[in-house]
Amino acid sequence: MKKIIFLLAVTFLSVSSIAQDANDALRYSLISYSGTARFMGLSGAYGALGADFSSLSQNPAGIALYRKSEFMITPGFYGASSEADYFGEKKSDFRNNLTLGNLGMVFASSLNENNEDGFLKGLQFGFGMNRMNTFSNSILVEGFNTNSSLLGYYEDLANNGGNPTNADQLDEFSTLLAYNSNLMVFDSGSVNNPAHYWVDMPDGNVLQRKTIQTSGNTREMMLSGGANFGNKLYLGLSLSFPSIRYEEESNFSEQDSKHLSSNADPDYNFDAAKRSQNLLTKGNGFNLKFGFILKPVEFIRIGGAFHTPTSYNLTDEWSTKMVSYFENGSTYSSDSRVGVYDYRINTPMRAIGSLAIVIGKYGFLTADYEFVDYSTAKLRSNDWEYFDENESIKSTLGSANNLRFGAEIKYHVLAFRVGSSFYGSPYKDETTRGARMGYSAGLGLREKNYFLDFAFNHQVSKDNLYLYGTSFAENTVKSNQFQMTLGFRF
Repeated sequence: MKKIIFLLAVTFLSVSSIAQDANDALRYSLISYSGTARFMGLSGAYGALGADFSSLSQNPAGIALYRKSEFMITPGFYGASSEADYFGEKKSDFRNNLTLGNLGMVFASSLNENNEDGFLKGLQFGFGMNRMNTFSNSILVEGFNTNSSLLGYYEDLANNGGNPTNADQLDEFSTLLAYNSNLMVFDSGSVNNPAHYWVDMPDGNVLQRKTIQTSGNTREMMLSGGANFGNKLYLGLSLSFPSIRYEEESNFSEQDSKHLSSNADPDYNFDAAKRSQNLLTKGNGFNLKFGFILKPVEFIRIGGAFHTPTSYNLTDEWSTKMVSYFENGSTYSSDSRVGVYDYRINTPMRAIGSLAIVIGKYGFLTADYEFVDYSTAKLRSNDWEYFDENESIKSTLGSANNLRFGAEIKYHVLAFRVGSSFYGSPYKDETTRGARMGYSAGLGLREKNYFLDFAFNHQVSKDNLYLYGTSFAENTVKSNQFQMTLGFRF
């Protein structure tokens, strides 16, 4: 029963007024660490290495390994493709865009380098931006649904959502639009037939199509500081100010493509229905990150980091439009108002453990383990308790174990890098759905006063994409990132 409740909650974003739910909490809790090309070339397995700006968003102790001040910028290219399987029909789509993965500066000061009695060897300060997520994608779903229809789902909502004789009880972003465009009709009933709403072809046998265009990102502005104690212990702290911008434009249609409607009334003999939805989410948040790197011997580095939950203040703006088409040539449309709502999301805390083995000047091997419990995410607002939504998050989302591995081989001024990553499923009692797997490769040129790095990163994930109710497509998303970092030391 809890599983069904969660599915309905997840789909509420797509089928009714754009309410906040477990889908939003999960979307903004997931992280795909980005930043510099060196970091990406190692699949983000950087928690024990340091001296890279991306570490300010992962293990802030990395800033304490800087010996020189540094400025860097990382432009890039991001492409995502999707393949959706819906009633045996597979459809694919893709979207590409330019990105800015990183922009930052670190100031490093050396202390007591020549004084063996001086325990504090250096202080560092840094500020800038790392990109944490990219939401850009394009999805196409199409199939002949023999089980249900969107209008049949709306019919169930209307007849079970209150007094069916009062249209004011209908949802202004879904069922009311269907009613106003003559897709849903009110029957005043009789003695043996209570008042109710009805639609044509409620049980399916319709060709359905949905397109989704998403864009936006999560970026994190940081103020970070670090300290080097005896070239053995490195400590760091980041004050992080992430920002979210997420845009979604979706278009759903269903059509009586095989002319199976048996409605005798030509005024309501269904031909097709189209629904368009637009959503914009934007806002800012705050979190703290603490970290350490310990170098017990010269060739081993041990790292650990803790990220507090991020508290976001977000605003949703959304609207919906429905258009109806009938076999007699009639067409009607109905538009909703623009809805606006302010709310808060608390994303989970994170704990990261890292190990690196440094092979002199020849390279290194590195690994990260990250733990995150998505069931601890919370939705909050001043005028809504989100009790059911938070219970849905708690009962259905679970903890994930994330692994990242990387290796670098150095040859004179060149460095060759490879990496792989596995991000566990965020769902409770699931092993693969929602999990992400990836690999990466990179090349670097590092001179005394400047460096130039390139990286390629590929990720694959599979999840269910809900169209309405419990009707979903199996969706596979593949992303490719190309990044270049140019940096200067001074």
